Amino acid sequence: MMRKKLLILLLVTGLVAQWQFSWGENFNFRYTKWGMTAKEVIASENGIEPIDKKENMLKYKTQILGRNMDLIYQFADNKLIGSSYVLDENYINSQSFITTYHKFKNKLVTKYGEPNKDVMKWLNGTYKNARNKWGLALSLGHLEYFAYWRATGTEVSCTLKEDNHNVLFLVEYRSTEFSDLSGETEEENPLDPF
Repeated sequence: MMRKKLLILLLVTGLVAQWQFSWGENFNFRYTKWGMTAKEVIASENGIEPIDKKENMLKYKTQILGRNMDLIYQFADNKLIGSSYVLDENYINSQSFITTYHKFKNKLVTKYGEPNKDVMKWLNGTYKNARNKWGLALSLGHLEYFAYWRATGTEVSCTLKEDNHNVLFLVEYRSTEFSDLSGETEEENPLDPF
C-alpha cells in the first residue's frame, strides 16, 4: 500500500513538473508572445496598469533579481515586437553597475547558454590596468559591456555603457519573426552597439 502511494506521488509530481516546464516554454518574454496586442500584454500583467502608455509602448515598474527596473514593451502595427528591462537605480559607486551587469548576464547564461557574442570593449584604456577603477571608466564612457544571445524566435542582449552622462544598463528582447516591423536594418540594430 505504501509503495502504491509513493508511485502515485511520483507520477503526480512528474506530471506537475512537466506541466510547469512546458508552460514556461509557451512564452517569449514574461507571460507574452511576440505579436500580441497591447491589450493582450496589459492583461498578461495580471491587472497591473502601466505607468506610461503610448501608441507603440507600454511601461511598467518591476523588480528583477532584487533590482528596480523599468519594464518596457514595444509595439509596431499593434503587435508586440520587443521588450526590455532598464535599470532604474543609481549607485554612488559605479562598480555596482558592473556587479549588476554580471548578475543579470549570469542569469541569462543559465537560461540561454553561453552568449553568441560577449564583449568588454575599452574605448579609452586609461583605467584598463586598474580594475578597482573600472566603475569610473564605465561612467566616463571608457568601458562598455555587451552580451548577445539568439534563441528560438528571440534575440536577447545585455548592455552596460555610458549614455548621455549616465550609466545605462538594459536587457533587451526582440522578436526575430517581426523584425521587419521594427523599421531597422541590421546595421541599425540597437541590440549590437558595437
